[in-house]
Amino acid sequence: MYPSFIEKMSDLQLLLLFPIIACLALTLVTVALRLANDRLSWLDYDSDIVDTATQNSMSGAYVVLGFVLALVMATASGIDDKVSQEAQSIKSLNRMLILDGSEPALKARQSLIDYTQSILRDEWPVLRQGHGSSLTSSALTEVFQQIDRINPQSPESVAVFGRILDAADHVAQGRNDRIMGVSATLPAMFYTVSLLSILGVIIICALRLIEATPLRVITLTVQLIMLTLMLGAIAIIDLPYLGDTRISADSLSAVYDAMLAQDPTLHTSED
Repeated sequence: MYPSFIEKMSDLQLLLLFPIIACLALTLVTVALRLANDRLSWLDYDSDIVDTATQNSMSGAYVVLGFVLALVMATASGIDDKVSQEAQSIKSLNRMLILDGSEPALKARQSLIDYTQSILRDEWPVLRQGHGSSLTSSALTEVFQQIDRINPQSPESVAVFGRILDAADHVAQGRNDRIMGVSATLPAMFYTVSLLSILGVIIICALRLIEATPLRVITLTVQLIMLTLMLGAIAIIDLPYLGDTRISADSLSAVYDAMLAQDPTLHTSED
């Protein structure tokens, strides 16, 4: 889903990647333009035009990247909320199965414990690849098969069984929403357009530095760094299951631990 080298980078490394590359590119392009202009004198340099182009390009890039940064932050928050909702759905189903108390219901609860463990052990590590785990899918199927064996006899047990079915549906929907959230990242086209746009900004800045002064160099370099830092922040937040800043499975772990603590004898092994 993402280049393999990105998976090995920390947030700080990823955040610094774009500014460093941009500054190196600005230096190379500036040197190339100044050498070409000194030898060929092919540029009819107009500082007013270049200043206007620099201001417009920087302003446009800031607005677009700022909007996208807010968008990916909202998306990441939404994915985190869905994981919490999934944990609550598992907790609710566990409670309903205990309330039923029949042997098939308790076996279904055992399967639910195994399913939650599979999410943490089997599925969470592979979410970064953009899909779920077949082992977790099988564990969820086992939960539904065990629930299907519940045979309510009294009106009260029928009512509880109906709530069990509703809770089971919410558990399955929670997993689907979480897996769908993996693909809720920005398309590759965004990064392609963004990098090409920043390249355009670099070229305009390099043109401005044909007549370089220390103040001009510092000003344009700082602006370029700020711009690329925003792109780096977008990339970090847009990788919900990679890097240091990623979606946490703490809510699912807490529910799993709580289910074990309720009746540890139902779960004979964690392996």
